[in-house]
Amino acid sequence: MASVTLLHLLQLLLLVAAASAWSRNNRYTYRYRYFGGSLTFTPKRRNSDGTYEVELRNKQTTYFCHANSYSCSLGHCGSQTSSSSAIIARNSYGLNWCQYGVVTNRKLSGNLPFEIRYPTYRNLYYGYGYWVSNIRSSMASWYMTAHVDLGIRSDTGQSNRSPITTMLPLLRVPRNCPRSFNMTMFDPDGDSVRCRIPTRAYECGLCGLIAAFSLDQNSCSLKYTYSNQNGYHPIELVVEDFPNKHITLSYSDGYYTSKRPLSVRRQKRRVLPPTTAAPTTTTSAPTTTTSAPTTTTTAPTTTTAAPTTTTTAPATTTAAPTTTTAAPTTTTAAPTTTTTAPTTTTTALTTTTAVPTTTTRYRASIAPLSKLPLQFTIYVDHHNAPSCLDGDYFPIFLSPTPNNGENLPAFVNQTLEIKVRSKAQNSVIHDLIVTGPKGISKHRISTGEYLIKWTPTENELNDHFPICFVSEARFNYVYQSELRCVTADVGHHETVVTCNETTMTVEVEKSYLIQRNEDNLHLNDFRDPSCNLTTRSNTTHLVAVMSLGSCGTLVEEDEDNIVFKNEITSADPNEIISRQHDVEIAFSCVYPKQTNLTLGFTHKNPYAFTERGFGAFTFQFEFFESQRFRKQVDSSTYPVEVYLKQMMFMQIEATTSIPNTELFVESCRATPYDNPNSRISYTIIEHGCVRDNTVQIYSSSKSQFRFGIQAFEFIGAHEEVYITCSVILCETGVPGTRCSQGCIRSNSGNNRGKREAVAQTSRHSISQGPLHLVKTSDSQVSGLSLNLGLNIIFIVGCLLVVVAVIYRSRRSRAKYQPLPTSDTD
Repeated sequence: MASVTLLHLLQLLLLVAAASAWSRNNRYTYRYRYFGGSLTFTPKRRNSDGTYEVELRNKQTTYFCHANSYSCSLGHCGSQTSSSSAIIARNSYGLNWCQYGVVTNRKLSGNLPFEIRYPTYRNLYYGYGYWVSNIRSSMASWYMTAHVDLGIRSDTGQSNRSPITTMLPLLRVPRNCPRSFNMTMFDPDGDSVRCRIPTRAYECGLCGLIAAFSLDQNSCSLKYTYSNQNGYHPIELVVEDFPNKHITLSYSDGYYTSKRPLSVRRQKRRVLPPTTAAPTTTTSAPTTTTSAPTTTTTAPTTTTAAPTTTTTAPATTTAAPTTTTAAPTTTTAAPTTTTTAPTTTTTALTTTTAVPTTTTRYRASIAPLSKLPLQFTIYVDHHNAPSCLDGDYFPIFLSPTPNNGENLPAFVNQTLEIKVRSKAQNSVIHDLIVTGPKGISKHRISTGEYLIKWTPTENELNDHFPICFVSEARFNYVYQSELRCVTADVGHHETVVTCNETTMTVEVEKSYLIQRNEDNLHLNDFRDPSCNLTTRSNTTHLVAVMSLGSCGTLVEEDEDNIVFKNEITSADPNEIISRQHDVEIAFSCVYPKQTNLTLGFTHKNPYAFTERGFGAFTFQFEFFESQRFRKQVDSSTYPVEVYLKQMMFMQIEATTSIPNTELFVESCRATPYDNPNSRISYTIIEHGCVRDNTVQIYSSSKSQFRFGIQAFEFIGAHEEVYITCSVILCETGVPGTRCSQGCIRSNSGNNRGKREAVAQTSRHSISQGPLHLVKTSDSQVSGLSLNLGLNIIFIVGCLLVVVAVIYRSRRSRAKYQPLPTSDTD
């Protein structure tokens, strides 16, 4: 009995020891293990005492909320003046993590480049400084290095700014579904941005990608194909920016450096002084150098590190010792003293050979303007998705969710609201995971509908802040949508509108967006010289003055008022339509009226025709809510409201009692009026060929034609769009019919020939519309509700005036591709 009891006791002790070991190992593995991080910097100001201030924005994600600190690894990093931190985001379904954001301000004695490095400490037991246990290693260290350069750019006259980027720390994919992650990189200076795989020390801990992933460096797009290993897959990237043309950066100590586009080979950076290839030529005329010509006779790249290399030609300085103004007697006996040359050999040694008066100013530097870390983790779930099609299990975003890469205007002390809608056919939306600046929040409105809110402060004026989000759905397992990121541009909302009996005047503070597009801004009527915006504008404000009937001013009315509307826009006036522009300042003056007049739009019912051989048949033209074509837009809601660049889905369907017929759409065009012969039109399909590069053709039956196109607006005083198509009905399989010819790229006349007797119908014109472009002020439920309130209003005489001025921003750099899944039912 005693032996049995002892045996049980030993077993119990073993269980306790195993549980204790498991507990220790669990803490050892996860407590402060790392999922990813990022860093950007923003120059804040130059002080009157010559010092500079810079803001560092760092995010780190660990199992518990924690951020490791940094150290100065190169240059002079100044002193810290303030620091604040906050939790930004946390947790995906079944996976715990916490993203912690730290904002640090530093004061610098100058604007010289410096580098910082993370982390400053490691502890394997608690996980400080180590990646989360992953498929590559259970004990991998992590590193982040950032190169900060605040030099004054020759192209802008301002301090260099880094690219603006952020990333959700943890993304999820089923193992069997290829996915793409398009990381938005916005650069305030307009530079070209690339993402590369780090290979150098202190840039990465694991370094490199496994075979399941590939990176497009220029578009910063990461692609996942398939992995037979489920679990955490760390991703380590370096973000770099390059100028679009050759520029210089000037520094507070009098030096400068040169930066060239990415396409220029790195070695060309050092060719600024043209005579480095033949340093020996300087010995023939030592009198032209005011210091020590022997410093560049044979090894220009090593003159400062090893000055004794100048002893190969010491006699060259004795011929004219009086010309060495610093110390002529010492240069002949001890050439090593040439290192006292005041400015010729302090930096950029390869450039000191020919023009010592200019090469003394050059500072060697890295090829890119900035270098930033971007690290995150992709979790490959163990399950296989039943379908990899977006919209089945993976959520797709619906209007008015902003497109990936958009710039959204935000104003100090006013809440930016971003409405996000998503839906999936076979799964249920569970959460919206959001990362962004400190203070960002999300609010659930209903299933699949969220509101992202953020209120900028005065300290964030003129800065740019990335906001990224994914929609997460569940059906037994977890499915995440595509990644979308937008950039909030913070400015002041200081706009004054003055209305009187004859004129409208608008004054707008020149924000970042306005300054960036100032040369392209114009009113509705850009041809009238009296409407030129440069006439009254100044360095701080954009000023426009116009009479109520000039400069393309529109006149509208509602039940109680007559409305005079115009806008300042950056849309290209030489184009017919526009899908994106950076600035749109809509303003209006509203005057009361005594009578009422309402304008209505009517949905068009199916078109009915009768022809010999085909009998009675109809064509029905409808708009649908998604590319699935399951739910058409309610006819009572016309005009159909769309957002700029939103995908519009259309279906034309023929109904006839004659079997074996097929529908052919020969042409489609858009007009701003319900008049297919309008002189203003835009061709979408012509001779059966697609002419607009955003058109998507979707599969359908022979009696249907389904297509989608990105929403646009006609440039000028037009707010509605009608779509008119020319259609034909043919007998299936009969050669020579227009249906059998398909796309005819040359207008040879074959497509207009006489139709066969009973093989095809005549051409019939059908239309539908209008489509109305929703602007921020048009709807209280728009995706970008800026809550601007009323502007400063001047009331002249006894007129009752209500004025609303809004901005709408669209990203100008086409670094992302439009997605056809911008709407669904």
